[in-house]
Amino acid sequence: MKYQKLRGTEDIISPQIELWQEIESISRDLFEVSGYKEIKTPIVEFLQLFQRSIGKNTDIVEKEIFQFQDRSERKIALRPEATASIVRAYLECGLYQNPGLTKLYYIGPMFRAERPQKGRKRQFYQVGIEAIGSLNPEIDAEVIWLVKKLLDNLGVDDFRIEINSLGCDDDKIKIVDYLKGEISKNLDHFCQNCQNRFERNVLRVLDCKNPDCKSCLKNLKIDIKTVICKNCMQHYNEVKSLLTVLGVQYEENKYLVRGLDYYTRTVFEVLNYNLGAQNVICAGGRYDNLVEEMGGKPTGAVGFALGMERIAMLLEDRSKKKIELDIFLILQDRMFLKEALKELINLRENGIYAEMDYQSRSLKSQMRLANEKKARYVLILGQKEWEKGEFCLKDMKTGSQINIKKEKLLEVINRII
Repeated sequence: MKYQKLRGTEDIISPQIELWQEIESISRDLFEVSGYKEIKTPIVEFLQLFQRSIGKNTDIVEKEIFQFQDRSERKIALRPEATASIVRAYLECGLYQNPGLTKLYYIGPMFRAERPQKGRKRQFYQVGIEAIGSLNPEIDAEVIWLVKKLLDNLGVDDFRIEINSLGCDDDKIKIVDYLKGEISKNLDHFCQNCQNRFERNVLRVLDCKNPDCKSCLKNLKIDIKTVICKNCMQHYNEVKSLLTVLGVQYEENKYLVRGLDYYTRTVFEVLNYNLGAQNVICAGGRYDNLVEEMGGKPTGAVGFALGMERIAMLLEDRSKKKIELDIFLILQDRMFLKEALKELINLRENGIYAEMDYQSRSLKSQMRLANEKKARYVLILGQKEWEKGEFCLKDMKTGSQINIKKEKLLEVINRII
Protein backbone atom coordinates (compact mmCIF):
# COMPACT_ATOMS: atom_id res chain seq x y z
CA MET A 1 0.00 0.00 0.00
CA LYS A 2 1.27 3.46 -0.93
CA TYR A 3 0.75 5.96 1.88
CA GLN A 4 0.10 9.62 1.18
CA LYS A 5 -0.51 12.63 3.35
CA LEU A 6 -4.11 13.74 3.93
CA ARG A 7 -5.51 16.37 1.61
CA GLY A 8 -4.97 19.81 3.05
CA THR A 9 -1.80 18.92 4.94
CA GLU A 10 1.84 19.46 4.00
CA ASP A 11 5.27 18.04 4.75
CA ILE A 12 7.59 20.95 5.51
CA ILE A 13 11.11 19.90 4.55
CA SER A 14 14.46 21.51 3.78
CA PRO A 15 15.12 24.07 2.40
CA GLN A 16 11.67 25.47 3.28
CA ILE A 17 11.94 24.38 6.92
CA GLU A 18 14.94 26.68 7.41
CA LEU A 19 12.73 29.62 6.40
CA TRP A 20 10.05 28.52 8.87
CA GLN A 21 12.67 28.28 11.62
CA GLU A 22 13.82 31.80 10.75
CA ILE A 23 10.24 33.12 11.01
CA GLU A 24 9.85 31.45 14.40
CA SER A 25 13.20 32.73 15.66
CA ILE A 26 12.58 36.34 14.60
CA SER A 27 9.10 36.19 16.16
CA ARG A 28 10.40 34.81 19.46
CA ASP A 29 13.14 37.44 19.68
CA LEU A 30 10.66 40.31 19.20
CA PHE A 31 8.02 38.89 21.54
CA GLU A 32 10.48 38.10 24.33
CA VAL A 33 12.02 41.57 24.28
CA SER A 34 8.47 42.99 24.44
CA GLY A 35 7.64 41.02 27.60
CA TYR A 36 5.68 38.13 26.07
CA LYS A 37 6.24 34.56 27.29
CA GLU A 38 5.60 31.44 25.25
CA ILE A 39 2.62 29.19 25.93
CA LYS A 40 1.80 25.82 24.38
CA THR A 41 -1.78 24.64 24.68
CA PRO A 42 -3.22 21.24 23.69
CA ILE A 43 -4.15 20.64 20.07
CA VAL A 44 -7.38 18.94 21.22
CA GLU A 45 -9.97 20.63 23.43
CA PHE A 46 -13.61 20.10 24.33
CA LEU A 47 -15.83 21.19 21.44
CA GLN A 48 -17.93 23.39 23.73
CA LEU A 49 -14.95 25.66 24.36
CA PHE A 50 -14.97 26.81 20.74
CA GLN A 51 -18.76 26.80 20.36
CA ARG A 52 -19.07 29.18 23.29
CA SER A 53 -16.12 31.47 22.56
CA ILE A 54 -16.14 31.67 18.76
CA GLY A 55 -19.93 31.46 18.36
CA LYS A 56 -22.23 28.70 17.11
CA ASN A 57 -23.31 30.76 14.09
CA THR A 58 -19.81 31.45 12.80
CA ASP A 59 -18.44 29.75 9.68
CA ILE A 60 -15.73 28.07 11.75
CA VAL A 61 -18.10 26.28 14.13
CA GLU A 62 -20.83 25.61 11.57
CA LYS A 63 -18.68 24.29 8.72
CA GLU A 64 -14.95 24.19 9.43
CA ILE A 65 -14.27 22.65 12.82
CA PHE A 66 -12.83 19.13 13.05
CA GLN A 67 -14.88 17.38 15.73
CA PHE A 68 -15.29 13.81 16.94
CA GLN A 69 -16.30 11.71 19.94
CA ASP A 70 -13.66 10.01 22.03
CA ARG A 71 -14.02 6.60 23.68
CA SER A 72 -15.93 8.19 26.56
CA GLU A 73 -18.32 9.79 24.03
CA ARG A 74 -17.11 13.27 24.89
CA LYS A 75 -17.27 15.83 22.08
CA ILE A 76 -13.72 16.80 21.17
CA ALA A 77 -12.35 19.26 18.60
CA LEU A 78 -9.02 20.01 16.98
CA ARG A 79 -8.33 23.64 17.79
CA PRO A 80 -9.32 25.96 14.91
CA GLU A 81 -7.64 28.96 16.56
CA ALA A 82 -5.61 29.68 19.70
CA THR A 83 -7.35 32.49 21.60
CA ALA A 84 -10.05 30.35 23.24
CA SER A 85 -7.48 27.79 24.39
CA ILE A 86 -5.23 30.50 25.81
CA VAL A 87 -8.07 32.12 27.75
CA ARG A 88 -9.01 28.67 29.09
CA ALA A 89 -5.37 28.17 30.19
CA TYR A 90 -5.25 31.71 31.64
CA LEU A 91 -8.11 30.77 33.96
CA GLU A 92 -7.27 27.11 34.60
CA CYS A 93 -3.58 27.73 35.35
CA GLY A 94 -4.25 30.83 37.48
CA LEU A 95 -2.26 33.18 35.26
CA TYR A 96 -4.57 36.00 36.33
CA GLN A 97 -2.80 35.89 39.71
CA ASN A 98 0.45 37.10 38.18
CA PRO A 99 1.27 40.79 38.70
CA GLY A 100 0.45 43.18 35.90
CA LEU A 101 -0.56 42.32 32.37
CA THR A 102 -0.38 38.70 31.22
CA LYS A 103 1.48 38.71 27.89
CA LEU A 104 1.67 35.41 26.02
CA TYR A 105 2.77 34.23 22.58
CA TYR A 106 2.31 30.96 20.72
CA ILE A 107 3.58 29.15 17.64
CA GLY A 108 1.83 26.04 16.39
CA PRO A 109 -0.70 24.22 14.19
CA MET A 110 -4.42 24.93 13.89
CA PHE A 111 -7.05 22.91 12.01
CA ARG A 112 -10.06 23.82 9.87
CA ALA A 113 -12.07 21.58 7.56
CA GLU A 114 -12.26 24.04 4.69
CA ARG A 115 -11.48 23.59 1.02
CA PRO A 116 -7.67 23.62 0.66
CA GLN A 117 -6.32 26.54 -1.36
CA LYS A 118 -2.96 28.17 -1.89
CA GLY A 119 -1.89 29.55 1.47
CA ARG A 120 -4.90 28.00 3.26
CA LYS A 121 -4.56 24.40 4.37
CA ARG A 122 -6.64 22.19 6.67
CA GLN A 123 -3.67 22.00 8.99
CA PHE A 124 -2.08 25.43 9.09
CA TYR A 125 0.35 27.21 11.37
CA GLN A 126 0.07 30.47 13.25
CA VAL A 127 2.31 32.79 15.22
CA GLY A 128 0.38 35.01 17.61
CA ILE A 129 0.19 36.93 20.86
CA GLU A 130 -2.43 37.60 23.51
CA ALA A 131 -2.23 40.49 26.03
CA ILE A 132 -4.74 39.89 28.83
CA GLY A 133 -5.56 42.31 31.64
CA SER A 134 -6.05 45.82 30.25
CA LEU A 135 -8.91 47.82 28.74
CA ASN A 136 -6.65 50.73 27.84
CA PRO A 137 -6.04 51.78 24.21
CA GLU A 138 -2.25 51.76 24.59
CA ILE A 139 -2.16 47.96 24.57
CA ASP A 140 -4.20 47.95 21.34
CA ALA A 141 -1.60 50.27 19.84
CA GLU A 142 1.29 48.17 21.14
CA VAL A 143 -0.16 44.98 19.67
CA ILE A 144 -0.69 46.56 16.25
CA TRP A 145 2.80 48.07 16.42
CA LEU A 146 4.16 44.59 17.15
CA VAL A 147 2.48 43.31 13.99
CA LYS A 148 4.17 46.01 11.94
CA LYS A 149 7.53 45.51 13.64
CA LEU A 150 7.39 41.75 13.16
CA LEU A 151 6.63 42.08 9.44
CA ASP A 152 9.42 44.64 9.10
CA ASN A 153 11.86 42.34 10.88
CA LEU A 154 10.83 39.44 8.67
CA GLY A 155 11.40 41.53 5.56
CA VAL A 156 7.77 41.48 4.36
CA ASP A 157 7.02 44.36 1.96
CA ASP A 158 3.86 45.93 0.53
CA PHE A 159 1.51 45.22 3.43
CA ARG A 160 -1.38 47.40 4.55
CA ILE A 161 -2.90 47.60 8.04
CA GLU A 162 -6.67 48.14 8.19
CA ILE A 163 -8.55 48.92 11.41
CA ASN A 164 -12.10 49.41 12.63
CA SER A 165 -14.13 49.34 15.84
CA LEU A 166 -17.06 47.06 16.67
CA GLY A 167 -17.88 48.88 19.89
CA CYS A 168 -18.99 47.17 23.09
CA ASP A 169 -21.62 44.43 23.51
CA ASP A 170 -24.45 46.96 23.67
CA ASP A 171 -23.09 48.57 20.50
CA LYS A 172 -23.00 45.22 18.72
CA ILE A 173 -26.69 44.74 19.43
CA LYS A 174 -27.35 48.16 17.90
CA ILE A 175 -25.07 47.35 14.98
CA VAL A 176 -27.05 44.17 14.23
CA ASP A 177 -30.34 46.12 14.25
CA TYR A 178 -28.79 48.87 12.11
CA LEU A 179 -27.39 46.41 9.55
CA LYS A 180 -30.64 44.47 9.28
CA GLY A 181 -32.55 47.67 8.77
CA GLU A 182 -30.22 48.89 6.02
CA ILE A 183 -29.52 45.59 4.25
CA SER A 184 -33.21 44.59 4.20
CA LYS A 185 -33.81 47.51 1.82
CA ASN A 186 -31.84 45.68 -0.85
CA LEU A 187 -31.55 42.09 0.43
CA ASP A 188 -32.64 40.47 -2.86
CA HIS A 189 -29.54 41.88 -4.56
CA PHE A 190 -27.16 40.13 -2.16
CA CYS A 191 -25.77 36.63 -2.81
CA GLN A 192 -27.49 33.57 -1.39
CA ASN A 193 -24.78 33.15 1.22
CA CYS A 194 -25.37 36.68 2.51
CA GLN A 195 -29.11 36.13 2.52
CA ASN A 196 -28.56 33.09 4.73
CA ARG A 197 -26.27 35.07 7.01
CA PHE A 198 -28.76 37.93 7.26
CA GLU A 199 -30.75 36.24 10.05
CA ARG A 200 -28.04 34.11 11.65
CA ASN A 201 -25.01 36.45 11.69
CA VAL A 202 -25.61 39.66 9.78
CA LEU A 203 -22.14 41.05 10.61
CA ARG A 204 -20.67 38.46 8.27
CA VAL A 205 -22.44 40.12 5.34
CA LEU A 206 -19.92 42.96 5.61
CA ASP A 207 -17.12 40.46 5.06
CA CYS A 208 -18.51 38.96 1.84
CA LYS A 209 -16.01 38.86 -1.05
CA ASN A 210 -18.70 38.80 -3.76
CA PRO A 211 -18.27 41.95 -5.93
CA ASP A 212 -22.06 42.41 -6.23
CA CYS A 213 -22.46 42.33 -2.44
CA LYS A 214 -19.62 44.81 -2.03
CA SER A 215 -21.34 47.10 -4.51
CA CYS A 216 -24.65 46.81 -2.63
CA LEU A 217 -22.97 47.74 0.66
CA LYS A 218 -21.31 50.73 -0.97
CA ASN A 219 -24.62 51.92 -2.40
CA LEU A 220 -26.26 51.63 1.03
CA LYS A 221 -23.43 53.74 2.52
CA ILE A 222 -23.25 51.52 5.59
CA ASP A 223 -20.95 52.66 8.40
CA ILE A 224 -21.33 50.83 11.73
CA LYS A 225 -19.45 53.53 13.61
CA THR A 226 -22.52 55.74 13.35
CA VAL A 227 -24.19 53.64 16.07
CA ILE A 228 -21.18 53.10 18.35
CA CYS A 229 -21.35 54.70 21.80
CA LYS A 230 -19.32 57.73 22.87
CA ASN A 231 -16.94 55.78 25.14
CA CYS A 232 -16.09 53.24 22.44
CA MET A 233 -15.51 55.97 19.86
CA GLN A 234 -13.22 57.75 22.31
CA HIS A 235 -11.29 54.51 22.81
CA TYR A 236 -11.03 54.01 19.04
CA ASN A 237 -9.84 57.58 18.46
CA GLU A 238 -7.17 57.15 21.15
CA VAL A 239 -5.96 53.96 19.49
CA LYS A 240 -5.60 55.82 16.19
CA SER A 241 -3.80 58.70 17.88
CA LEU A 242 -1.34 56.33 19.57
CA LEU A 243 -0.68 54.48 16.32
CA THR A 244 0.28 57.80 14.76
CA VAL A 245 2.65 58.48 17.66
CA LEU A 246 4.24 55.05 17.14
CA GLY A 247 4.67 55.69 13.42
CA VAL A 248 2.23 52.98 12.34
CA GLN A 249 0.46 53.76 9.08
CA TYR A 250 -3.06 52.38 8.81
CA GLU A 251 -6.29 52.73 6.87
CA GLU A 252 -9.79 52.68 8.29
CA ASN A 253 -12.09 50.03 6.84
CA LYS A 254 -15.71 50.53 7.87
CA TYR A 255 -16.61 47.02 6.62
CA LEU A 256 -13.99 45.24 8.71
CA VAL A 257 -15.72 43.02 11.31
CA ARG A 258 -13.74 39.74 11.66
CA GLY A 259 -15.51 36.39 11.76
CA LEU A 260 -15.51 35.48 15.46
CA ASP A 261 -18.20 36.44 17.96
CA TYR A 262 -15.84 37.34 20.79
CA TYR A 263 -14.39 40.47 19.14
CA THR A 264 -15.22 43.88 20.64
CA ARG A 265 -13.95 47.39 19.97
CA THR A 266 -10.68 47.41 17.99
CA VAL A 267 -10.34 44.93 15.12
CA PHE A 268 -7.63 44.90 12.47
CA GLU A 269 -6.26 42.99 9.50
CA VAL A 270 -3.00 43.12 7.57
CA LEU A 271 -3.24 42.56 3.83
CA ASN A 272 -0.68 41.86 1.12
CA TYR A 273 -2.00 41.80 -2.44
CA ASN A 274 0.97 39.82 -3.76
CA LEU A 275 -0.91 36.72 -2.57
CA GLY A 276 -4.00 37.17 -4.74
CA ALA A 277 -7.44 36.40 -3.27
CA GLN A 278 -6.10 34.99 0.03
CA ASN A 279 -4.44 38.28 0.94
CA VAL A 280 -4.95 38.51 4.73
CA ILE A 281 -1.64 37.61 6.36
CA CYS A 282 -2.47 38.69 9.93
CA ALA A 283 -5.60 39.60 11.90
CA GLY A 284 -6.66 40.35 15.43
CA GLY A 285 -8.45 42.62 17.82
CA ARG A 286 -10.00 43.05 21.26
CA TYR A 287 -12.09 40.47 23.11
CA ASP A 288 -12.98 42.23 26.36
CA ASN A 289 -15.80 39.87 27.40
CA LEU A 290 -14.32 36.44 26.67
CA VAL A 291 -12.55 35.93 30.01
CA GLU A 292 -15.74 36.73 31.92
CA GLU A 293 -17.86 34.54 29.63
CA MET A 294 -15.53 31.63 30.37
CA GLY A 295 -15.85 32.03 34.15
CA GLY A 296 -13.34 34.71 35.05
CA LYS A 297 -13.64 38.32 36.15
CA PRO A 298 -14.25 41.12 33.63
CA THR A 299 -10.88 41.42 31.89
CA GLY A 300 -9.78 43.38 28.84
CA ALA A 301 -7.72 41.50 26.25
CA VAL A 302 -6.31 41.93 22.75
CA GLY A 303 -4.21 39.83 20.39
CA PHE A 304 -3.38 38.80 16.84
CA ALA A 305 -2.55 35.71 14.77
CA LEU A 306 -0.22 35.64 11.78
CA GLY A 307 -0.40 32.89 9.15
CA MET A 308 3.00 31.25 8.70
CA GLU A 309 2.19 29.67 5.33
CA ARG A 310 1.32 33.00 3.79
CA ILE A 311 4.38 34.70 5.26
CA ALA A 312 6.55 31.86 3.93
CA MET A 313 4.99 32.34 0.48
CA LEU A 314 5.95 36.02 0.53
CA LEU A 315 9.50 35.11 1.55
CA GLU A 316 9.87 31.97 -0.57
CA ASP A 317 13.01 33.27 -2.33
CA ARG A 318 14.81 32.90 1.00
CA SER A 319 13.92 29.20 1.22
CA LYS A 320 15.77 28.62 -2.05
CA LYS A 321 19.01 29.63 -0.38
CA LYS A 322 20.29 26.46 1.25
CA ILE A 323 22.60 26.69 4.21
CA GLU A 324 26.09 26.26 2.77
CA LEU A 325 28.05 23.26 3.98
CA ASP A 326 31.36 24.54 5.36
CA ILE A 327 33.44 21.38 5.51
CA PHE A 328 33.10 17.88 4.05
CA LEU A 329 35.55 15.50 5.66
CA ILE A 330 37.02 12.82 3.35
CA LEU A 331 38.88 9.65 4.38
CA GLN A 332 41.27 7.80 2.10
CA ASP A 333 40.99 4.75 4.34
CA ARG A 334 38.62 3.70 7.15
CA MET A 335 41.62 3.12 9.41
CA PHE A 336 41.47 6.89 10.00
CA LEU A 337 37.76 6.85 10.96
CA LYS A 338 38.19 7.43 14.71
CA GLU A 339 40.50 10.38 14.19
CA ALA A 340 38.15 11.82 11.55
CA LEU A 341 35.08 11.48 13.78
CA LYS A 342 36.84 13.27 16.63
CA GLU A 343 37.73 16.16 14.32
CA LEU A 344 34.20 16.24 12.82
CA ILE A 345 32.67 16.65 16.28
CA ASN A 346 35.27 19.24 17.23
CA LEU A 347 34.33 21.34 14.19
CA ARG A 348 30.61 21.11 14.96
CA GLU A 349 31.14 21.99 18.63
CA ASN A 350 32.82 25.17 17.42
CA GLY A 351 29.87 26.17 15.24
CA ILE A 352 31.17 24.91 11.90
CA TYR A 353 28.74 23.07 9.62
CA ALA A 354 30.64 19.86 8.89
CA GLU A 355 29.66 16.55 7.29
CA MET A 356 31.25 13.32 6.10
CA ASP A 357 30.42 10.13 4.21
CA TYR A 358 28.77 7.36 6.22
CA GLN A 359 28.67 4.66 3.52
CA SER A 360 32.32 3.69 2.97
CA ARG A 361 32.47 5.21 -0.51
CA SER A 362 35.64 5.43 -2.56
CA LEU A 363 37.75 8.59 -2.50
CA LYS A 364 36.37 9.61 -5.91
CA SER A 365 32.77 9.01 -4.78
CA GLN A 366 33.34 11.00 -1.59
CA MET A 367 34.62 13.94 -3.65
CA ARG A 368 31.58 13.69 -5.90
CA LEU A 369 29.27 13.67 -2.86
CA ALA A 370 31.02 16.73 -1.41
CA ASN A 371 30.45 18.52 -4.72
CA GLU A 372 26.77 17.50 -4.84
CA LYS A 373 26.31 18.83 -1.31
CA LYS A 374 27.95 22.09 -2.42
CA ALA A 375 30.60 21.95 0.29
CA ARG A 376 32.77 25.07 0.45
CA TYR A 377 35.86 23.07 1.47
CA VAL A 378 36.85 19.42 1.76
CA LEU A 379 39.13 18.22 4.51
CA ILE A 380 41.16 15.18 3.44
CA LEU A 381 42.80 12.72 5.81
CA GLY A 382 45.04 10.12 4.16
CA GLN A 383 48.20 8.15 4.93
CA LYS A 384 50.58 11.04 4.21
CA GLU A 385 48.54 13.50 6.28
CA TRP A 386 48.22 10.97 9.11
CA GLU A 387 51.98 10.45 9.31
CA LYS A 388 52.64 14.21 9.46
CA GLY A 389 49.77 15.01 11.88
CA GLU A 390 48.10 17.15 9.22
CA PHE A 391 44.91 17.57 7.22
CA CYS A 392 44.68 18.64 3.58
CA LEU A 393 42.17 21.48 3.10
CA LYS A 394 40.88 21.95 -0.46
CA ASP A 395 38.91 24.98 -1.68
CA MET A 396 36.12 23.56 -3.86
CA LYS A 397 35.65 26.85 -5.74
CA THR A 398 39.25 27.52 -6.70
CA GLY A 399 40.73 24.03 -6.48
CA SER A 400 43.65 25.27 -4.38
CA GLN A 401 44.70 23.24 -1.37
CA ILE A 402 46.96 23.55 1.68
CA ASN A 403 48.20 21.24 4.39
CA ILE A 404 47.42 22.30 7.96
CA LYS A 405 48.77 20.92 11.22
CA LYS A 406 46.05 19.34 13.32
CA GLU A 407 46.55 21.76 16.23
CA LYS A 408 46.15 24.76 13.86
CA LEU A 409 43.17 23.39 11.92
CA LEU A 410 40.38 25.09 13.84
CA GLU A 411 42.19 28.43 13.83
CA VAL A 412 42.68 28.34 10.07
CA ILE A 413 39.11 27.24 9.28
CA ASN A 414 37.61 29.91 11.52
CA ARG A 415 39.72 32.50 9.71
CA ILE A 416 38.63 31.54 6.18
CA ILE A 417 34.96 30.71 6.73
